[in-house]
Amino acid sequence: MALRTYSNISEDEKTVILGRFLTAHEDQLFPQETVALYLQCSPWTLAKMRCEDQSLPFSKIGNRIAYKKKDVMNYLQSKTVTNTAQY
Repeated sequence: MALRTYSNISEDEKTVILGRFLTAHEDQLFPQETVALYLQCSPWTLAKMRCEDQSLPFSKIGNRIAYKKKDVMNYLQSKTVTNTAQY
């Protein structure tokens, strides 16, 4: 499995990609590379999360993995805590 990353693109290009993600409709699908960039993790981390069922819904379309923006935002919100006792 060859996972692409955005490690070889400029900061300006990353800003454009993140801007498209943030301004998109909540039902818009995004590739795992964009979601990894937004969540500040690697595509491999997302692959591991899919295998371990860590509550970030995804769609598999052919050989591609895609995430809805609203699912990514809901996942991030569910991981927000106000103190360490909430872990």
